[in-house]
Amino acid sequence: MAHQTAGSGYESDPQPQRGGVSDHEFIARMRAELYKRPSMRLVADRVTHIMLAGRIDRDDPILELIESDDILDEKTVLSDAVERILSFPHLSAKEVADNYDKNWANPSDALRKLSAKGEVIGLKRAGKFRYPQFQFSLSDEANQVVREGNVALGARDDPWGVASWWLSPNPSIEDRKSPVQLLGEGSFDAVRALVRAEIADDLA
Repeated sequence: MAHQTAGSGYESDPQPQRGGVSDHEFIARMRAELYKRPSMRLVADRVTHIMLAGRIDRDDPILELIESDDILDEKTVLSDAVERILSFPHLSAKEVADNYDKNWANPSDALRKLSAKGEVIGLKRAGKFRYPQFQFSLSDEANQVVREGNVALGARDDPWGVASWWLSPNPSIEDRKSPVQLLGEGSFDAVRALVRAEIADDLA
């Protein structure tokens, strides 16, 4: 069966493209590679859906790549993921400086420099940067663990994904606490171990 959608030029049984890889195989490989990277798992399925949207029908075998029969509205799904992260306490640069006694001449510049080094997660939304509060509100040792973890997990390049990692329940923990919850309990070594495990999984 050959299925053509308007303007897509897509066929359900595509000929091999450059390098001898079909569209189906290319999408499958990309999804697999994204899932190998912990910081990209937040968007792995969304990227797959974007690539598939408007290009298939219900009989197309490529549907085996996704869990749902329906192609999700990408803008809505990604917006929900972003809103979940922003539902946790976050601060402006000025609020960070005022609340945590930072003697910065220019808080915005200071935090952007730290973000550029990957030490601090800076989330840009509507042209403004917001900073998850947990990076500053815990003990000095916890804050240091966060900075080390941010650098190791790649917060400079994927701040949203790393923020999600810190704030989401971790399946490696018996009661599925988030890394931030563990930090609040003083379980610093456990969090360092989780970071190492994520890096090892990313490199596997």
